[in-house]
Amino acid sequence: MAISRPFFVRAIGVGLVFGGLGLFAAAAQSMTIEVAARPDPGLLQPFPDDPGASAPAGRRKSGVSILKLQRALAKLGLYLGPEDGHLNDDTVAAIRVYQQGAGLGIDGRVSAELWDVLQNAVRVRALLRRLKTARETGKDKAREALLSHPATRDLVSDDTVERADPTRDANACFDKPTARCLLDEASESVKAVFRPEMRDWALGEILAAQARAGLISKAMDTARRIRDPRLIMVALRDIAEAQAAAGMHDEALEAARTIPDATKRVEAFIAIAEILSRRGETVAARRTLDEMVTLIGETSDAIKRISFLTKAAVILSRAGDGEGADGHLRKAEAAARDQLAASDKAVALRYVASAMADMEQPQQALTMLDEITSKSERTSVLVRAATAQARAGDAAAALATADSIEAVRFRAVVLGGIAKSQAELGQTEDAHVTLDLALAAIDQIKVPYARSFAINRVALAMVRLVRAESGVASNIQPPLSPMTYQQAAQTAGRIDDNRLRAQTLWAIAAAQRRAGEDAGAGVTEDLAESATEAIISRLSRVWMYCELAETHARRNRPEDAWRAFERGVEAIRIIDNPWGRGRALARLATTLIEIVDPSPSRLAPSER
Repeated sequence: MAISRPFFVRAIGVGLVFGGLGLFAAAAQSMTIEVAARPDPGLLQPFPDDPGASAPAGRRKSGVSILKLQRALAKLGLYLGPEDGHLNDDTVAAIRVYQQGAGLGIDGRVSAELWDVLQNAVRVRALLRRLKTARETGKDKAREALLSHPATRDLVSDDTVERADPTRDANACFDKPTARCLLDEASESVKAVFRPEMRDWALGEILAAQARAGLISKAMDTARRIRDPRLIMVALRDIAEAQAAAGMHDEALEAARTIPDATKRVEAFIAIAEILSRRGETVAARRTLDEMVTLIGETSDAIKRISFLTKAAVILSRAGDGEGADGHLRKAEAAARDQLAASDKAVALRYVASAMADMEQPQQALTMLDEITSKSERTSVLVRAATAQARAGDAAAALATADSIEAVRFRAVVLGGIAKSQAELGQTEDAHVTLDLALAAIDQIKVPYARSFAINRVALAMVRLVRAESGVASNIQPPLSPMTYQQAAQTAGRIDDNRLRAQTLWAIAAAQRRAGEDAGAGVTEDLAESATEAIISRLSRVWMYCELAETHARRNRPEDAWRAFERGVEAIRIIDNPWGRGRALARLATTLIEIVDPSPSRLAPSER
């Protein structure tokens, strides 16, 4: 019997009343498993035609229906009496308690409606138990893997109780911040987080920042504080990636080799190779990928293996190794066609086609669409292909590809990207027309955040267009006129999401100041301040400033970067929640390192 939404919601409600909250939270964090629950087969039978089924509480009836209700109520811990099929006082009391928790009329009656809701509640409870079991099994496997390797054995430790120093004063650090003092304060703050899963989350971000700062010993100490062994695996991967980002490539590879989990180990090698490639260290990137390819066979998931091969192909292509890239891509395509069931082939071919687009082969990518039947998979390829065509300067082809994207929210984003590319190539009049198409598409987007994100892309494309037109005699003919920063700010003002609106306005204001439009920048900054104040989460405010600062640093705008970082420091002073404070401090430390040691090569092509 399918679970209808109203019954499912009511069943969940009862689960929450009787202790299901913890199980449901655990389920949300569990690994993907088969979701078919297996309750008592008898509960899956239709509600029996029993004369006593609709009897009021005052009349004592017996029958198969009452027996099944007793069993179901017993599974939920509401009925402790004998399961004998008699509608006794305990059964009626259990029914009333259940009806109250499920939001049903409280009458103690046995009915078909009660049976449907109760049966769904048992299904949900069985599912939650299976998810909890899978989560514990995943932890056990991760723990065994960590214990099996000498380099990671000492990371698995017993639970310890930590206490933060209540006498510490972080103001000195905020007045003159350094990466070390920010991370020390973050580490202390997290000691006051008592929910293990939340503390582990924050610790993972702290250790990644410590590794990026070169504090490897401290990062490993932080890893020992993480209780969930699966997150320790992720932490080891993050340490390897951070070491590569800091230029410690040999150390990064050594750290990656110690990761017991095969999938996380391969992910670390790919991340390291990508960082090396962006830094121009192509020989080292190739060597890293050669070692990674030898490890792919240890990954049990066939689709993941194909995904890894396509990522390696893209990295090699950008490193100038076309022959190596084509070799990996051919292997991935052959595996997709020969080794997968029809249901998985479309997903795998999407990876191959997307890689082709990222390797500046959009036409080859588009030829594979006939074999990709899923609309979502096709959309992903179309977006990548249109972006690649725009990047290559073929705006006409990009527009044609964008026009075939059915989902308007994706089409609008792609049109914004095409306009940006046109502006960078000096095709300013064409960029105006494309922006009009993008704005028209945005008006059709119903999902609020998707609409906000599309407007963000268009507003930033407008900024690029202003820069392209400034100081150059415009070839724009009436009724069009040159784009202005004010128009970009007005467009950004249409963004519903407060954080995204603030971030976009701050970026526009910074562009205005660089262009010498101080008065206009002041107006835009006032709008940005108002949007920032509307962000409810203080952590989100810090995150936004950090993202701005890092982008400015990588684009060689140190003054803008420091200005955004200082705003982030001021925003963190008022965060008193230990979990949010610890995460925000770790983020600020990473941003500070990026400002001091920016690396434009770490920008993805779409960000440059």
